[in-house]
Amino acid sequence: MPPNSPRPQSGPGQTYLMIYNTICAFLWLRILVLVISTLLSPTDKDISEAYINLEPWTRGAQTLAVAEILHAATGITRSPVFTTFTQVFARSVQVWAVNYAFPEVTAPSPAYLAMLLAWSTADVIRYLYFAIMLAGYPIPRFLKWSRYSLFTVLYPIGISSEWWLMYKVTSVTTSWALIGLFYFFLGLYLPAKGSVMMYKYMLRQRQKVLSQTS
Repeated sequence: MPPNSPRPQSGPGQTYLMIYNTICAFLWLRILVLVISTLLSPTDKDISEAYINLEPWTRGAQTLAVAEILHAATGITRSPVFTTFTQVFARSVQVWAVNYAFPEVTAPSPAYLAMLLAWSTADVIRYLYFAIMLAGYPIPRFLKWSRYSLFTVLYPIGISSEWWLMYKVTSVTTSWALIGLFYFFLGLYLPAKGSVMMYKYMLRQRQKVLSQTS
């Protein structure tokens, strides 16, 4: 199942998930709007100023997603625990140990905006999809198509941007322990977070879901 996919249920559990997904959708929508406004008037000053505004919101929104590991582990959602953990952990490392800890690398880099454009677009769609589902309304056809199709473009953009920002940190930190740890994570991106696992997983979900509505 897609990350955070809810189990058929009613009552407090459904209400909680609907509120959670709605809040997350609005948080990522705010980030997406700011990213787009920055991209429409790109200057070095705009990019650096955008980091000041975007970083706390992104770190907060992504930290909130740690709840999704608990959702999967406790059975509130049908998401695979390992897949959910891999996604949330990788992003959490990115926002805390890279973007927050090394603003001198992140703030002026266009890769930061590219990463957030991919993240926020995907997450607005994902959280809105589940919020509507949990509210009991039919999913708009375009939203369903976007949920299971746009990742083919957004996922490579997000991963490559994450990888680049982490790689750049290794050139500015003086901690050999941190350099070694980051190179370890960089080596895991392709087999653990790239096309080998997540991409194939989402392609299978796309074929399964869209074939039911064709």
